Amino acid sequence: MFSARKRTFGEKSGSWPKAGRRLYPRLKKGLKPRVGMRIWLTALFVLVTAFASVVAYEIVRPILEDTLNRASQARFEDVAEQFEAQNRANNDWSVQRIKTFAAIRGLQWGIVSANSGEKLLGDRDLREWHAGVVKKAVKSQNPKMKIEEMQSGARAGQILATYAVPMNATEVTGEKGTAVVFSEFFTESDIENVEKSLDKIERIALLAGALALGLAGIAGYFAATLISRRISRLGVAAERLAAGNFDERIETRVEDEVGSLGATFNAMAASLKGAFEQIRHEKERGSAILDGMTDAVVGVDKDLNAVFLNPRARELLESSDLDFQIRLQEVLAKTRYSGPTTEPEARAGDRIIEIRAAPLEDGALAILRDVTEERRVQRAKAEFIANASHELKTPLTALSGYLEMLEDEEDERVRSEFLKDMRSQTQRLQALARTLLDLSRLDANATTFRTEEVDLEDLLHALRRDFGYTGRPMSVHVDENVPPVVTDPTQLHRMLAILLDNALKYSSEGDPVALKLSREDGHAVISITDHGCGIPEAEIPHIFERFYRARGSSRADGTGLGLALAREITDHLGGEIRVQSHPGTGSTFSVALPLTSDSRDGQRSASLS
Repeated sequence: MFSARKRTFGEKSGSWPKAGRRLYPRLKKGLKPRVGMRIWLTALFVLVTAFASVVAYEIVRPILEDTLNRASQARFEDVAEQFEAQNRANNDWSVQRIKTFAAIRGLQWGIVSANSGEKLLGDRDLREWHAGVVKKAVKSQNPKMKIEEMQSGARAGQILATYAVPMNATEVTGEKGTAVVFSEFFTESDIENVEKSLDKIERIALLAGALALGLAGIAGYFAATLISRRISRLGVAAERLAAGNFDERIETRVEDEVGSLGATFNAMAASLKGAFEQIRHEKERGSAILDGMTDAVVGVDKDLNAVFLNPRARELLESSDLDFQIRLQEVLAKTRYSGPTTEPEARAGDRIIEIRAAPLEDGALAILRDVTEERRVQRAKAEFIANASHELKTPLTALSGYLEMLEDEEDERVRSEFLKDMRSQTQRLQALARTLLDLSRLDANATTFRTEEVDLEDLLHALRRDFGYTGRPMSVHVDENVPPVVTDPTQLHRMLAILLDNALKYSSEGDPVALKLSREDGHAVISITDHGCGIPEAEIPHIFERFYRARGSSRADGTGLGLALAREITDHLGGEIRVQSHPGTGSTFSVALPLTSDSRDGQRSASLS
């Protein structure tokens, strides 16, 4: 059912209350853990740094290890290069020089035959060398070197370095195909030194990595703080914007991506402000139009709950009965499925309401128009046309009948009576046509009223003279000090003539009719009193309606338009017509005409003098 309870525009039954709408987002936020941007960015910095450190160490460690290994062998390679340089400079292959060179550098030496592979001269400690290196050196006549790990023997696991230089001087050994051999073993201590160096480098790398991670975390935290503050400012501004503060703006000092986002936010806020201002103006304009409508407007949702009622609709629904509200619901329900619907006449007590309903996307809209007066006017027009047709038809039918009878009638006396009756019917038609024409002109405001100062006492005496032909007794009584009025004398005379004619028609022969002029509350009052049949009290409100004839009116001919015309003239003159009547005792029709301020002031001065 519809209720007359006031609701704001857009209020909907079953919707979340405001407190619930505020609580719901908090509840949703509570379902998911919220991690701040500072933590995310700090963790990202640390993870990236850790990943880069591990990758860098994995790449550098083999290089370091190889470099350390090479460093332990660099001395032997340098010895080989030095021996070659001395040979090129001195070309001295004496045993003493070779022995001195090896002793200074801590090398084992010997002169080895490439053919037999045996040592011919040299240190007694020189027992192992790479025979293949000697053969290659002698064969190519170029120095050769080989470094290889021992796979067996007492020195298994150690690295043997062999350097062979071919000899051309046979005077040392007396044999061709020989080479000077230098050899050196890299012991376990040398390898351990390399491992220790690598371990030390690893510890340093780990310490450096931890320091780098710490610095990366600190740097990430401060960078995240800087970024998160700027983004948080954007978030706060967005919340204020969502709350309706369209003047919120972001101050950008750094022209980066966040600054560009702030500028975009400002442009969006300005655009939203303009759009919402336009929407607000349109809403206010629409609300003003709806509130100012004389028709009632009702909006409902899909469940037929009222979401909008303009003031006229609230007033109508508050004063209507349950049957009308049920009918309105039926029309709204029908339009949701059948399209636009019109209910021409729905009863709301003694009123007739026209309902026009149309479906909306999420409900329906109904416009309720009070057509009570319109239907009454339509019925009055229909009755007016019917009555006018009837009133015109009666004299026309009589005239037609008289004409037919005149064709066959030869008696001049009878023909004279027929002509007299025809003249009477013709006058009746003329009076009816004139009255209808006057009413139509008054309705269209096409009648010109010419005002002038009128002496009402003279007007009443003239009126009595005009109706003197009736032979009815008529008295005129005028109170003292009734000033003239400013009005249209012709229209006033006509209106009073209609009232006097009715008084004469609806009273018995010989009954007097009294005309009286008095003054009441700034008005000049003209009263016409008869002693006729009178008017029932229930019919008095209707006697000024067009073509209405009260009970007992059959005693006199009439169309029911005279009093309607008198009422129209009185209204246009700015006066008021009143009726006092009792059945069987007669009626008094009074017309009150306003006095001008000059007339009232002049009368007051005369009284004081």
